[in-house]
Amino acid sequence: MFDGEHLRAYGRSGNLTPVFARQGDLDGACVIYSLMMMLIFHKKLDWEDLNDSERANGNWFVYRIQQQFLHRFRSLCLGGYVIRNLSNKLNLCLGANLSEAFTLIPGTSQSANRQELHKKIKVQLDAGKPVLIGFFRKSGTGHALVAVGYRREARNRLRLFCLDPAYRLPYMQVWNNVIDLDYLSKDDSALTDINYFEGKKVIVRDLLIIHDNPPELDCPP
Repeated sequence: MFDGEHLRAYGRSGNLTPVFARQGDLDGACVIYSLMMMLIFHKKLDWEDLNDSERANGNWFVYRIQQQFLHRFRSLCLGGYVIRNLSNKLNLCLGANLSEAFTLIPGTSQSANRQELHKKIKVQLDAGKPVLIGFFRKSGTGHALVAVGYRREARNRLRLFCLDPAYRLPYMQVWNNVIDLDYLSKDDSALTDINYFEGKKVIVRDLLIIHDNPPELDCPP
């Protein structure tokens, strides 16, 4: 839903609150921005919770989020997180299994192969739930963003429509980047996914899901 120039969702207060967080709005790493968008979609936070220490008002979960992920209540923490470690810290804030993370790295907690990872993304999006995904480039650098919808482009391609904290969100648009998954690939190391904004091949290697129902998203068909 839009209110003026901003993409909004119904946050924890039940009122419409801005949901899109771009790096530069606050200081911090892309994975933290993506997590905050996920929590707003899932009605766990309002945007105002990200920069106001008084907003917790006895809400223990919001207080723990502020303590764990915010820096002096003025900006997001400056350090990034491995997504599976981020999920563990989030669950500690709630004291329950709010989130679950999966990775292509074998031998690690909640590891999955590439096709399993892709199927988990599709199942979540089919249910109207956003997914936090992390991809890696040939250089070894990574990035995190939030997938909010998809379209099947071909037998082996799944086009993910994403909210990417690295770029501005155009006026009246609900996504600002596209990741094309090589949906049927069995190679857990090949860079055959595509990050359209950069025009580069990447590999989607990690995902984080939250286990409750966010508001319905107005995603591309």
